[in-house]
Amino acid sequence: RPGLHADRPTARSPRRTGRRASSRAAWVPKQHGAWAMLAVPFLVGVARGGPDWPQLPLGVAWLVGYLGFAAAGLWLRSRRRQAYLTPVLVYGAVSLAAGLLALALRPGLLWWAPVYAPFAAVSLWFSARRADRALANDVVTIVAASLMTLVAASAGRLGTVGAALTDVPLVGTTVALAVYFVGTSLYVKTLIRERTSQGYRIASIAYHAAATVLAGALPLLLPLGDRPPVGTHVGLVVFFAVATARAAVLAGRRIRPMKVGLGEIAMSTVLAILVLTW
Repeated sequence: RPGLHADRPTARSPRRTGRRASSRAAWVPKQHGAWAMLAVPFLVGVARGGPDWPQLPLGVAWLVGYLGFAAAGLWLRSRRRQAYLTPVLVYGAVSLAAGLLALALRPGLLWWAPVYAPFAAVSLWFSARRADRALANDVVTIVAASLMTLVAASAGRLGTVGAALTDVPLVGTTVALAVYFVGTSLYVKTLIRERTSQGYRIASIAYHAAATVLAGALPLLLPLGDRPPVGTHVGLVVFFAVATARAAVLAGRRIRPMKVGLGEIAMSTVLAILVLTW
């Protein structure tokens, strides 16, 4: 009869729909642009270090570990709701198994554990405080993701952590990726969460302009034998100049998050191709 179950949420109620959406978000994050930040450093590191078997389980540990880390952040933000704990445990177990296999094949990778531990702790702290969207947290996670370039290279035929850290072009490539992705965080905020903020717009343009100047100064900052080829150098300057123009022209506009994410994937792909020529 009408009204008999008025207090019960129906199958199509907003409450139940919201719960289903939240549950899906715990398994698959909605951060479209994050996939580029996740994949590009790893793939560039594989190419620069030379493909080798340890990189396969490392890649699984990295991908699944990210999913588990994102789920853990959601679990902390939800005040530890039991429904969000399952993906944390599942992803954590798979990532751990893959990570142990990578260590068995390349024990030297263990040297990266104390490097990544502080990044993970700080980011989870931000999540526990429900401040995971803070710019400082973005920078922490971006630096950690960019370092995967060195980790993946050291898991390849390059062989050791020391060899990766002393390869100047490889370190330069890692820095270029980190600089770009930090700028991406500023740029994306001017399109979504800080679209009306003049301060963020100025900061984004100024940051990208500084990155362009830094790219232009590369030959002055590096030893002769480690400088990028002329074509690569010019390409990097043009790339960051385009990123600066994009930051200035598009800031404040209403752009769908999916389109923003696809744009980041395209820009990240161009940058990956450029740095692989260094």
